Amino acid sequence: MFTIKLRKNKTNDYLKALHKNPINPIFVESEFMIRTVIVADGSILLDRISNVLTECCPHVELAGSATGIKSGVALVNEQEPDLVILDTRLSDGSGFELVRQFEKPDFKIVFISSRIDHAVNAIKLGAIDYLIKPLQAEELTLAINKAVDIIRFEESLHKKALDQSINKMEKTEHMVLRSGDQVHMISIADIIRIEAYSNYSTFYIKDGRQIVMTKSLKEYEEALLEHGFHRIHKSHIFNIKHMSYFDKVDGGTLILSDGSKIPVASRKREMLQELFNKYK
Repeated sequence: MFTIKLRKNKTNDYLKALHKNPINPIFVESEFMIRTVIVADGSILLDRISNVLTECCPHVELAGSATGIKSGVALVNEQEPDLVILDTRLSDGSGFELVRQFEKPDFKIVFISSRIDHAVNAIKLGAIDYLIKPLQAEELTLAINKAVDIIRFEESLHKKALDQSINKMEKTEHMVLRSGDQVHMISIADIIRIEAYSNYSTFYIKDGRQIVMTKSLKEYEEALLEHGFHRIHKSHIFNIKHMSYFDKVDGGTLILSDGSKIPVASRKREMLQELFNKYK
């Protein structure tokens, strides 16, 4: 999936073919907007990227821009983008340093650089694409479309897994949680939600217990997905059986059986509504 765009003639040929035979997005069940931020040094490059998004990528929502590592990290944390278009040279360091601020980035990355020798670093960080300056609109559009297809495909897989998990939720299963000097035997059905804070995860149990574990939320997400747990925000996983209602005010909030409230990421709102329709 990773390519370096160097030859514009091939790009133009591809665009002509795409125009004659348009390819529908992989994830056709929900045409959600791809939330995107730009982190690049200099107003000229920022404006160039922004114009391409506006003119060529109607499926992309521009959520903001920044010029440095500090401001970029703050922007990503605030906006929770699906895609980050990232310059390798920033006002206070490199784009690679920015990505390393996140232990497990949950966003896709398209790098832009004036140096081909940085491509290896981009590959190691899992970049979708690596574009060489001067930036070509056609190449950026192709890279963004590639990222969009991957994001939508991953969402479709997640949705199918959730559909399958609903059918398995009647089974009574348990898990063991070891926290400090305590060992807890927990019925999975009694777990209301799990919330992440830094490198810790807190389990909220139906009987009122709160169990803090020294593992990342990602590890529990993978283990509990087939048991009816769903991630609708980077810091929250919830048990489908404990959904109470969905409040669409102020961007969207999910209220659970214990009264707790979870913010809903923008691209998860439609999926959550479908989940209510199917399960409730």
